[in-house]
Amino acid sequence: MNAVHGEVLMPVVGLGTGGYGSANGSGGEYWGPEQGHNATVAWLNMGGRRIDSSDDYASRDGVGTGWVASGIPRLEVFITSKVDPAGYEQTLSKFTDILKSLQTTYVDLLLIHWPGAQPGKSDKPIPPCKQGKATWTDCRIETWRALETIFKLQQVRAIGVSNYEVNHLLEIFNLNSTLPSVNQVEFHPYWHEDELVDFCQKHNITFNSYSPVGCPDHALTLGPTWNPIPDLRKHPRVVTIAAKHGKTSAQVVLRWHWQQGIVVNPRTRDPTHMMENMSIFDFELDQEDMMTLAYLNHPMSKVCGDPRLIP
Repeated sequence: MNAVHGEVLMPVVGLGTGGYGSANGSGGEYWGPEQGHNATVAWLNMGGRRIDSSDDYASRDGVGTGWVASGIPRLEVFITSKVDPAGYEQTLSKFTDILKSLQTTYVDLLLIHWPGAQPGKSDKPIPPCKQGKATWTDCRIETWRALETIFKLQQVRAIGVSNYEVNHLLEIFNLNSTLPSVNQVEFHPYWHEDELVDFCQKHNITFNSYSPVGCPDHALTLGPTWNPIPDLRKHPRVVTIAAKHGKTSAQVVLRWHWQQGIVVNPRTRDPTHMMENMSIFDFELDQEDMMTLAYLNHPMSKVCGDPRLIP
């Protein structure tokens, strides 16, 4: 049975609030408390109802002040947050901080952000549950047990994971316990793990895509030796499909996700783009469109580290 309290409805389109840039303006779009606040208010006031946040995002405090300032009742707002695989007690302590930051008594969806240290990043200390061990298995299991405790206390309506591959999911399956309700993973026409989607959907795990439009500003964070990632929105085949349906390129890509049963977290501070992102339910891509988008894979197109490398 998936870890969900009662009937939890997860809006298809959410607002991503993670950034890749720095406060000094380098490395892509920066999201701090001010940006998170303003985007959250705009998103909620135009009808958006799901917001994705994380303990790792500098925007998290702004999400908390933003939903309060919007005047939208808490019961109408779906808030996701994430924790690192840091162990049982550490997770319980961190969750208390998350509730305070988000100015809420509960979270709608709580995820384990990564199955271990994100490949290519070493800016965080190794938690006690990993020290002296070859794999992150103990940390993952301890942290999942902490999420189950929070779930039983009804301080969260659903629990799940993020960036988990099949081998990571099977560790939870082997506990003979509750299963994740969601797996949030990078997914877009340039990078899509179709077998992982099939596995999750087979086990009734909602597949949630982040960076669904390929994160166009991500190239700014790469060194000069990397092959620049073409802006997916400007790809000639995407532009052609968009013109065919009278839609924007971003709308076409988001619709491609939804027709596969995948919910999305596009990140934007532009109210016009927010409205576009929510307007993907009045047209349908045909089989040729879907196949064309599925074969746009591009070398070095992965935005974040590869979780398949995490033992």
